[in-house]
Amino acid sequence: MTQLLKYKSGKMTALSVIAFTATIVAMLASCDTAQLEIPEVQLTLRLSLPETGEYARTRAITANEENAIDIEQLKVLVFKVEGTSELFAYETPQIQLQANRYTVTLKQSQAEEKYRLVVIANAGKQLPAIQENTPKDEVLRKITFSASGNWNTASPSDYTPFPMWGESTTAQSITSATTLGSITLLRALARIDVGCGLKEETATGVSGFALKTVSIYRTNNKGYAVPVDSKTITDNVVSAVSVPSDAGTNDALTYTCTDDKSLLRTIYIAEAEQGTNKDNNICLVIGGIYTGDTYYYRVDLTVNGSYIPIKRNCRYIVNIKAVNSIGYTTEEEALYGDIVLSVTADLSAEAWGSQTEAGKGTITLL
Repeated sequence: MTQLLKYKSGKMTALSVIAFTATIVAMLASCDTAQLEIPEVQLTLRLSLPETGEYARTRAITANEENAIDIEQLKVLVFKVEGTSELFAYETPQIQLQANRYTVTLKQSQAEEKYRLVVIANAGKQLPAIQENTPKDEVLRKITFSASGNWNTASPSDYTPFPMWGESTTAQSITSATTLGSITLLRALARIDVGCGLKEETATGVSGFALKTVSIYRTNNKGYAVPVDSKTITDNVVSAVSVPSDAGTNDALTYTCTDDKSLLRTIYIAEAEQGTNKDNNICLVIGGIYTGDTYYYRVDLTVNGSYIPIKRNCRYIVNIKAVNSIGYTTEEEALYGDIVLSVTADLSAEAWGSQTEAGKGTITLL
């Protein structure tokens, strides 16, 4: 059984979950002249997380699981920087636990050599074979993950860790005195929360309506661990989505609501491009009991009337405020129907951890 890192929980607001950081610092103790002549240096990989909130024990996962790293799936790739090019040099040997710290072994730079480190987490115990001197962009496009079916979030003891990526911001020489600073790891998945009368992570419900199911349509069954098509990342939000060219489309992913009010920390999907109409954009169909019968309502993910891409490391919040009309009697009718129903809801999108708002508007339920 895979051993996952465990972290203590502390107090914080439910929406202030931020991307954790991996800080790589040189081991400075006991470095004499003889040691500096050795062509390899050992660096400490120190993993740290912000304090996460206290949660009631339920079947749902918590921020702890959203941030967890499987050490067996933690990889450090080293790229040699030559002018404007970055070429694959090597993958560090297996990370080892020594004196309660995880360590990696890197080759010491010769002359003016500079390197950049790329950290990949939870994307598999073994990465694809990579030839030396392969350009960085080609290397990163090889690292994908399966997003087929519902992402496993059964419970804090039964879930699939989220793929993550980060890299050093500057290229540096590798010596025993190297300090690489912080590397922020971004999750490769987007999170979608649905709630009735939702405030932060608590749903109060809406009068006369009980939420029963949420189905999400047209999600991708494959994703990149790294945002290979986004060159700009601001406040942990990518400027563009990255979708493998061979990604397929999942069948409808359906989730069951057990409290009649919300589905939180349950729906996680790979990035998806912005659609052009209601027939090719990701959408939800919510099912619930209204006036004693079950009805279905379509939720288009739009901001200010425009369809939006689904970006990694962002949280999309569908807040149902009121239901004032019967819906369709079947999910399929709701998916393809075009009758505007009297349902009030808001959609907001925010960085999954820094609370930087990526967009806010009103969605239309069809």
